[in-house]
Amino acid sequence: MTYMQWMSIGLALVLLEFFVPGTYLVWFGFSAMLMGCLVSFFVFSFTEQVVIFSLISAVFAVVGLYVYGKVMKKNENSQKDNHLNDAASQYIGRSFKLAQDAVDGRSKALVGDTVWLVECPDGLKEGDVIKITAVRDGLILIGDSVK
Repeated sequence: MTYMQWMSIGLALVLLEFFVPGTYLVWFGFSAMLMGCLVSFFVFSFTEQVVIFSLISAVFAVVGLYVYGKVMKKNENSQKDNHLNDAASQYIGRSFKLAQDAVDGRSKALVGDTVWLVECPDGLKEGDVIKITAVRDGLILIGDSVK
C-alpha cells in the first residue's frame, strides 16, 4: 500500500469518528496516518505493513485508554452539580422554616422564594425549623424537626 492509501484510511477513520462517536476509531485513524508517514520514508512489504500497523494501533489504543481514563476520572471528581436537574434533592440536609402549621403530617416550607410541600411530624407550628432528610416522588420534601 502507498502512503496516500494509508493517509486516506487514517483520514476516513478520523472523520468517521464524527458520525459514529465512540472515541476508538480516531486512534486507529492516527495509527494509519503514522503508518502512512513511515511508508513514505521506508519500503515495507504488505505483511510488514500490516504487522507494523497492528503494533502501532495497539500502542495508540493503550494511549487512548489512558487519556480517556484520565478524562473520566476527572469528570467523576467534578460532580459538584450532581443535583442540577433534581431541584428537590439539593435541599436534603438543609433546614427551612415552615410557612404554615403541620396538619395530618403535612405542611409547607419556605425554600428561597418558593414554597414546597413537606411531610413532617404533627404538632409543628408556623415558623418552626425543619431539616430535610429525604425526597419522595421528586416533589415532596421529607423533614424532621430541629431542636
